[in-house]
Amino acid sequence: MKRQYDFANAEVGRFFRPKADLHKPAPSVGQAWEGPEGRICRFVVDEARKTLDAYRAQPSLVIEHANHEHDTAHGGYAHRQLFELVQNSADALSHAGTGQSILIRLTEKFLYCADNGKPIDKDGVKGLMFAHMSSKRGTSEIGRFGLGFKSVLGVSDAPEFFSRSGSLRFDGKFAAERIRQIVSAERYPALRLPVPIEPKKEAGLDADLQELMSWAANIVRLPLKAGMRDDLAEQIRKFPPEFLLFVPHVRYLTLETGEEFREFRLHKENGEIRLDFGKDSSRWRRFTRTHRLSADARNDSRALDDSDDVTITWAAPVDGLSSPGKFWAFFPTETASLLAGILNAPWKTNEDRQNLLSGSYNDELIDAAAELVVKALPQLSLPADPAKHLDALPRREEAGDGEHSKRLREKLTVMLRAQPVVPDQDGRLHGIKNVSYAPEALITDSLGEVPLEQWASYDRRPRGWAHHTALKRNRLAKLDQLFHQEDLQRSYRWGRYGWHKEAPRASVADWLVALRGEWPEEAAVAASKASVRVASLIPEAARREPEHLGEIIFTEGGNWVVPDPRAIFLPASKYKYEVGDDLVHAELASDPDTESALRKLGLETVSDERRFQSAVERLSRNGRPVDNHEMKEFWALARAVGEDKAFSSLRSKQERLRVCTISGEWRHLDAVLLPGDIVPGDGTRDGQVAVDLDFHSEDEELLSELGVVRSPEKKDLSTEFWYDHFLKKCRKYYKSRDLPSNPRDYLLEFRSTKSVGPLQVLASLSDEG
Repeated sequence: MKRQYDFANAEVGRFFRPKADLHKPAPSVGQAWEGPEGRICRFVVDEARKTLDAYRAQPSLVIEHANHEHDTAHGGYAHRQLFELVQNSADALSHAGTGQSILIRLTEKFLYCADNGKPIDKDGVKGLMFAHMSSKRGTSEIGRFGLGFKSVLGVSDAPEFFSRSGSLRFDGKFAAERIRQIVSAERYPALRLPVPIEPKKEAGLDADLQELMSWAANIVRLPLKAGMRDDLAEQIRKFPPEFLLFVPHVRYLTLETGEEFREFRLHKENGEIRLDFGKDSSRWRRFTRTHRLSADARNDSRALDDSDDVTITWAAPVDGLSSPGKFWAFFPTETASLLAGILNAPWKTNEDRQNLLSGSYNDELIDAAAELVVKALPQLSLPADPAKHLDALPRREEAGDGEHSKRLREKLTVMLRAQPVVPDQDGRLHGIKNVSYAPEALITDSLGEVPLEQWASYDRRPRGWAHHTALKRNRLAKLDQLFHQEDLQRSYRWGRYGWHKEAPRASVADWLVALRGEWPEEAAVAASKASVRVASLIPEAARREPEHLGEIIFTEGGNWVVPDPRAIFLPASKYKYEVGDDLVHAELASDPDTESALRKLGLETVSDERRFQSAVERLSRNGRPVDNHEMKEFWALARAVGEDKAFSSLRSKQERLRVCTISGEWRHLDAVLLPGDIVPGDGTRDGQVAVDLDFHSEDEELLSELGVVRSPEKKDLSTEFWYDHFLKKCRKYYKSRDLPSNPRDYLLEFRSTKSVGPLQVLASLSDEG
């Protein structure tokens, strides 16, 4: 569909208007269309005459020029006609202010390229006629070689250039006839003998040309060779809208065929650039610097460049930083940069601008580009994603990476080592060695960021750890590149929980325990809740043993323990005296989310049997004090499991077992008697020896099984807790005598340990008792 354009409304972003509105005046372009009698056309005639004179004097130039045109049109430029036409129009607009426009139109017979830029001058005519004579030296314009226009010979035998200052046609057949009169050759150049044309006459025969001449200052019209339209239509379909990012004076670019209409527009908003192309759009951040060339780079610079200052631009896609980009010379080259987005500069390339060349010029521009990226990188960080800028960095080196991408990666790596690039928990950037990093086990694509986000949701977390957005696998891999090789060689050391990375990963235990801090009990409970919830989100493969999670459970005893299901339990509310480090703190267990997390870690509500067994094990730990509350809980548990199970567990572990006496003291089994003939049950005397049967009313049978009696009985005294000490004393006394030899202790035993007991009570009974 052909559209009628109204560039009078370009400033408000309206490209076209219905045909019914064409009566509105078109914008002034500064001058009318000059005919063949104009200054430029007279210059064209004169230049053509000089060229014929040169061919007459040096016939070999005909072959040279013809071959050069053929190679350009059918070599690397063969499918770049659209690029070259648009770049020429962009250059024509470079001095026309901002908000300028370019239009490409493809019909069945012609390809048009129109702009409202600066009309062609004498130097421009020379650039069209000759190679390596571009007038765009020392400027910010794109084309420099004067080769681009010659690419149109691949699609047209008679390209035409209409300009308000003068119009001309390059007719291959006409040129061949003129040159043949002087030199006989197999092939003749087409672009060395332009002829003036009358623009108004041509417009009268071409409605499209007439429309374009109503607003444009320059128009290229290419009568198409047979079969060329499809290739040009494909170039239109593939034309990259990102071109507008590097020509800030061009705000609108429109490309149309009979079947397709593409419209590109640039908008600046909130420090970003929005590039609209049809129904789609993309957001960009654009960073630019001017680099002053060194002498070495200047000597290696591109042909015809005579400026020491070079503009370098990095366009970073806000929503596509993870995709590696390429070097652009205003259009994409085939040379990968591997940096996100587009790194644009007047690189030194081969003549078709497809690939960057080697040399000090490009090397220096790459180094300068790295400085630009390092300075700009933090600006890509977002409050909601403070590590987003890391996506832009090149990936690790792989086989096949080009020399230019390698150099850029190396320069960025060296420079970023000393720069703040890693966000902490508050999003502030730090150097790579000034933050701590979460465990390697959590950096998995399948796990996502759930444990990391949960860890970061705790208000009192330490701030010096890397933000969870920096811990995505691809981002952390890029940070790893910044560490010196000698750092990586020391990347593993032995820690509390085995081998773990020193540069930069922490162990799972250290990461979880970091939430504890040094807080009072109230805060300790909150920290334990946070740690437990995070730990429950870690896959079992990463947890392995409970020790790998660290001491993250705050207990009823006020201490920190590892979440070992064999040693720590959820409390059972039926027990009155639940204390100790084998029970989760009641506030943790009473919180539904934390309880669910604890159960996910394998912890269960303590059973009567397990709780009693744990109490027995605590009694067996020598050197550990046992308080009265624990003993009350112990006897409550003994009653819960029943006499048989309690006796089975206690039969060989009675050394530290105590019972409550009427006086309120807790004394060893060998130091008490059940109320009876010797000690009364009313506490009138010997209350420190008499068992309190109010407290032990349900324990009397178990106490009897354990050897507690009402009066002395025949027994084995070796079971009493004083026995071992007494035996040692006796052995020492025996060996102090004058003996013929020194017997070993284990050979010295009593003939019998059977007697009447318990004897320990004798030390505590009253005289009457």
